[in-house]
Amino acid sequence: SYRSNQVKDDHGIFHLMKSFDSSGVPTTRLNLEGLTPEDLNTMVSDAMCMFPRICKPFSDIVFQKTKGNPFFVLEFLKSLVAGALLEYNVQARRWVWDEDLICAMDITSNVL
Repeated sequence: SYRSNQVKDDHGIFHLMKSFDSSGVPTTRLNLEGLTPEDLNTMVSDAMCMFPRICKPFSDIVFQKTKGNPFFVLEFLKSLVAGALLEYNVQARRWVWDEDLICAMDITSNVL
């Protein structure tokens, strides 16, 4: 895998893919775009077993922080759980989060 905005046409990955093609090895190229805010909200609400309208404020923050990058969304959610900013509340039987602390998090641009 590679980021198309960071890899030039002479990169080794393209030479490898050309050698596969010339050898008859089937290859498939997938271009992954970022998730839309609506798709991200659907993904988050499904993962947290919550109605989309309830987790929309949270998924909006996640979108702002990740720009919808699907790989970074998963890592970001894991980091929120690890940092106790996203927790499952057994008494309330639902996921809870601290919007202010999550909004204040500094996310480096090199991960996007």
